[in-house]
Amino acid sequence: MKQFYKMMDKILANPTSFNLLALDKLLRFAIPFNAPHGFKLKKINKEEVIIALPNRKLNHNHLGGIHACAMATVGEYCAGMSLLTSFGISKYRLILSELSVKYTYQGRTDLEGFCSPTQIDVQKVSEGLETEGKYLQELKTIIRDLNGKEVAVVTTLWQLKDWEKVKTK
Repeated sequence: MKQFYKMMDKILANPTSFNLLALDKLLRFAIPFNAPHGFKLKKINKEEVIIALPNRKLNHNHLGGIHACAMATVGEYCAGMSLLTSFGISKYRLILSELSVKYTYQGRTDLEGFCSPTQIDVQKVSEGLETEGKYLQELKTIIRDLNGKEVAVVTTLWQLKDWEKVKTK
């Protein structure tokens, strides 16, 4: 697993269009829950992460719009990828602690999640990890339709912890 994480960190360090395509395929395998939704990594860098959520039947609710849970999931995914661009996955374990969503408009087209890694004070997180062994980081992801209209805001709280301090049975 460590080799897989190191490979992901290497790809994230150089997010060319080819590397994004490779990362997209790797993550469909690594996160099977997300695969059926058809999420697509559109942009990943130190300023923003953009992930597309297609308007297709599998992602619809009973009213024919994009399902609330699909929007929540793309918001979580964007935030997680924002953390990965700042810290990678080979050194720290990331776990979602809380998720809340404010829905403001019905999504009826393809949607995009936007999350900015600039929300993360890397030095503050690093200091917290050093002193406490873990750190809680909140991130906001904006979900917009193709016309730029905001349809939801996803707020996530993540726990970061050094892999060496993770205790599992």
